[in-house]
Amino acid sequence: MTDESVGWTDRAVARVRRLLPERQIIIRTEGETSYLRLSTAVQAGAIAVWVGVAGWVGFTTVGFQNQQEMIAEKADAISRSRQAYRKLLDQVSDYQLSIVGITRDLKETEAHLRGLFSQNEELKQDLSSTEVALRTSEAERNRIASARKQLNDQLELFSSELRQITGKNNALEAHIGTLRQHLAVVEAEKAEIAAERAALDDRLWALHNELEASNAKVTLLESNVRALKTDLRTVILERSAVAVDNDTLRAQVAELESTLETERDAHRRELLAISDRTHGQIAQVEDVIRRTGLKLDKVVPLRPEDATGKGGPFEALAPDMNLSDEDDALRVELERRLERWEQVVDFYGSLPLVKPLENYYVTSYFGRRKDPINGRYSMHYGVDMAGPYKQKVMATAPGVVTFAGRRSAYGRVVDIDHGHGLVTRYAHLAKIKVKKGQRVEVGTTIALLGSSGRSTGPHVHYEVRYNDKPINPSKFMKAGIHVQQEAKVTD
Repeated sequence: MTDESVGWTDRAVARVRRLLPERQIIIRTEGETSYLRLSTAVQAGAIAVWVGVAGWVGFTTVGFQNQQEMIAEKADAISRSRQAYRKLLDQVSDYQLSIVGITRDLKETEAHLRGLFSQNEELKQDLSSTEVALRTSEAERNRIASARKQLNDQLELFSSELRQITGKNNALEAHIGTLRQHLAVVEAEKAEIAAERAALDDRLWALHNELEASNAKVTLLESNVRALKTDLRTVILERSAVAVDNDTLRAQVAELESTLETERDAHRRELLAISDRTHGQIAQVEDVIRRTGLKLDKVVPLRPEDATGKGGPFEALAPDMNLSDEDDALRVELERRLERWEQVVDFYGSLPLVKPLENYYVTSYFGRRKDPINGRYSMHYGVDMAGPYKQKVMATAPGVVTFAGRRSAYGRVVDIDHGHGLVTRYAHLAKIKVKKGQRVEVGTTIALLGSSGRSTGPHVHYEVRYNDKPINPSKFMKAGIHVQQEAKVTD
């Protein structure tokens, strides 16, 4: 080491010794005087311990706030995923309805085309009957031979066209009425030939006229059939396109359902992890509360809806709700644990777990003791903590000062209400640093150590009360030490 570094070290040591000179504490016990020596190293170690405790409290507070923000973000992400899933279900329902409508239309088209084919067969039978009736007369057969040949050609063409349109779409329905009119005309012609056989020339002429009308109608029917063929091709192409679209949509729906199920599983695992962490933290805080001597079921009672004794058979509300029952159960359980966490943490924040003094030793514990003034046995409802005169006395938990003044045997006293029925009392003070109604935090200097009131020497009489009943403060301080040890293990 160089001379410069050695000189700097010596100056630093000298400065620490000036700030923390060696101190001696005079102790009077039953007329005997003894001395307690506090070296510079002991004082520096105590200061280091205090700084460590303050840093741990700050780190714990920041960690709790970050955890609350993470829980809120996870809840928002779950809500957005549920909205996307409901929207996807609505789209799938619309696609199913569209497919059902197309299938129904195709069935109706097939039924109409079958009816049309049946009517065509009936027409052929009627024309055959008419031809048989015409053969009864040789004269009539000779006169209408040419006409019958032309009619047969037209009928064959008509029959061929009708066979070709079998299996077409429902557009042929508009022309079925026309075909029925043709059948009615042919039937009228047959009845007229049978009833007026004597006037064959007139009937043949009428038949010739009807055949010409039939030719015109057949021509119109052929035109209509061609138009129907074009329409049918269009419908078939559209149906093919719809089928392809349906296949694509089914694939997309299957992919989306798979993705949604994956996301649901991930969210479920996250919910379980958050719920388990919350349950563990609740158990840790409840253990700290029990270590203070307080009865957990009294200070932080479970609400009726948080009771674990539940059961009964499972009855689903609807078949399509089975997929979300587990998610709903996880959400309800997480909400219940978070509410319990808020409940115990709210009470935990009021617990006086730290010590009111940095440098002290206990001169009298809580419970039965021999009175230091008159020597008779009595109940002592606090802990007497002796230390250097006018040492800082600190608040052991956040709260509001409810009393700051003198009280006969207590001397100068400060009472702090921490909420939830918890009150701490600091007595025999040399000087009070706070006022009634003032809000204090953990570590706030509220007074200076003294020996006012019924006292044999400088010390602080420290009490913890719950619902105005005294509780052993040592249990609270031990619980605080346990919390510090658990924090070190976690780190």
